[in-house]
Formats: sequence, structure tokens, C-alpha cells
Amino acid sequence: MKTYLVFERAEGGRTVDAAERILFVREKFFWLALILPLFWLLWHRLWVGLLGWIGAVVLIGIVIWALNFDQITAAAASLIPSLVVALEGTELRRRKLLRRGFRDAGVVVAGDLEDAERRFFARWLAREETLRPAPAAPLPPLPQTSVIGLFPEPGATR
Repeated sequence: MKTYLVFERAEGGRTVDAAERILFVREKFFWLALILPLFWLLWHRLWVGLLGWIGAVVLIGIVIWALNFDQITAAAASLIPSLVVALEGTELRRRKLLRRGFRDAGVVVAGDLEDAERRFFARWLAREETLRPAPAAPLPPLPQTSVIGLFPEPGATR
């Protein structure tokens, strides 16, 4: 089973038009981000993550040069920023969507994206039906007295 994070526009209501703009982001390990993190970050327009990755690569390169690591250690150390991007790619995308005006609409566990959409919208419609106000029952007629509240009837004895 796969886990999907669901995001909807913060300013929009729950309408059919808003349903067209709902985004599903799968939580997973991104192999492409491990192999080609620069291109993966550019493809998803994760500029803050790209700056962090470049900064980490430069810093690790300086440490490798200053401490004169052997080739195996240098290769393993230079792989660390790419590994972080591959592991935290979903979190980077989530934070970007939250900054762009989306809100977290839920989490869906399903076999594939189509099943996740089906489950989310079934739950979404069920929730809308329970939130719909029931028709109001007519109120009973008020007694024809001029006193309201805990005061006694006019002219009644104590």
C-alpha cells in the first residue's frame, strides 16, 4: 500500500471546481533524487531545497579537501546531501505547497493514485453530507402572555 498526502487550496471552498485543483503527493524514496538531485530539485521547482543541497555539497567538498579524505570516504560523504534529498523529497514538496497557499486536506492509503483519489473523494462527499444542515422543524407556538422568562404570569399569586 502507498501513502498519499492530499492538499487543497486554502482559500477555496469544497466545491467541484476546487476538487479539480486537489493535489496528491506520494510519500516514498525518490531514486531519481538520489542519482540526479540537481535535476530532480529543478524539475519540482524546489528552490530552497536546491540552495540547501548546493550549500551542503560545497561544504562537504571543502571538508573533504581540507581533511584530505581518501576516495571511498570522499565519495560516501559527497553522497550524503543527495541521500537527504531522496529521503526528504516528499517533505520538501509538502513545505513548498504549504508556502504556496495550499492546506493539508488529509492522508490516504491506497494501492495506486486512482484508488487514492476514489477513497479521498468518497470520504470528502460523506463528510459534506453529514455537515449539511437538516431541515429545521417548526417551532411550537408561544403562549399568548406578555411575560417572557422566569417571571410569573401576570396576575398570578405567589
